[in-house]
Amino acid sequence: MSLKDDDEGPWGHGDNNSWTRKPRQRNDESLDIEDLFKKSQDKFKKLLPKDGKGGGRTLWYIAGGIFFLWLLTGIYTVQQDEQAAILRFGKWVRTTDPGINYHLPTPIETAQIRNVTAINILTNTNANQPNTGNLSGEGALMLTGDENIADVQYAVNWRIKNLGDFLFNVKSPDSTIRAAADSIVRSVIAQTPIAQILSEGRSKINIQLREMLQKLLDDYKLGVEISQVELLKVTPPTTQVTDAYLDVQRAKADLETKRNNAEFYRNSIVPVARGQAKKIIQDAEAYKAKVMADIDGETSRFLLVLDQYSKAPDVTQKRLYLDAMQTILESAQKLIMEGGQGTLPYLPLPELKFKSAKPEEAAQ
Repeated sequence: MSLKDDDEGPWGHGDNNSWTRKPRQRNDESLDIEDLFKKSQDKFKKLLPKDGKGGGRTLWYIAGGIFFLWLLTGIYTVQQDEQAAILRFGKWVRTTDPGINYHLPTPIETAQIRNVTAINILTNTNANQPNTGNLSGEGALMLTGDENIADVQYAVNWRIKNLGDFLFNVKSPDSTIRAAADSIVRSVIAQTPIAQILSEGRSKINIQLREMLQKLLDDYKLGVEISQVELLKVTPPTTQVTDAYLDVQRAKADLETKRNNAEFYRNSIVPVARGQAKKIIQDAEAYKAKVMADIDGETSRFLLVLDQYSKAPDVTQKRLYLDAMQTILESAQKLIMEGGQGTLPYLPLPELKFKSAKPEEAAQ
């Protein structure tokens, strides 16, 4: 490479030109890099035999060193409160305990290490932060066994019991625990009166919740142990929900009042109606008995008259005529006139008809 004199710049000027200093520094740096690269090549060539023999052995040494370093990637340490799940090509094959352990080098086998003694806290006060334990948010509105509404806040303490089951049996263990806990708490609260929840019965409810939740998660083979389920806070709901609930309660009270009024009306009407029906039946039975008695009397009288008529027809016939006329004339308007009058008598028929109608109305 040809270079110009030190006192002449790349543009043919002297040192006083301001453009001559930076290009000279850049050329110096390029020379330093080239020299360093050449020295590295020379040192590497010295490692190889000059006669060309033994070069393959050196390459084997290098490959062996790389292979040894690759084998060292299988060494891993598990702390005292941890366990490691070993995956072979992504499939879980075993779980290892604390200590220095070894698995097949990466990527054949990999280790997922988790803390299995730490207690995780899940609450229903903040769905986005299940492990914070923050109680400032609202809980969940639940219906109690006596049809009251309560705002329930609870916490679930759990830890990993079987790391393999925890990692690979369920896609989202945290969400599964939350959903199962909410279902169990709602089920138990729905069967328990609110007075028992607010009193000393809460401790028994906590034990029942833990046992039921543990059984459910064991059925899922989730690999967790529930150490505690606690009802943190049980309070009446907000004003809006309370008003709606009171409206429902008032509607139920109105329904019960109307039902009681209907029962009272029924109890007052049905006995009277039954009494009236019984009286009508009794009157009908009495009328039936009376009619039957009259019929029997008339029949006996007719048979007696028939017997007398067979013995003395003329006398009996006259007697029947007189009796019939007596019955007719007793209820009729009578007008008695003397015979032998030469003038035509005046008979006030409308007045007689009006007078005869009054006794009939009075009789009715």
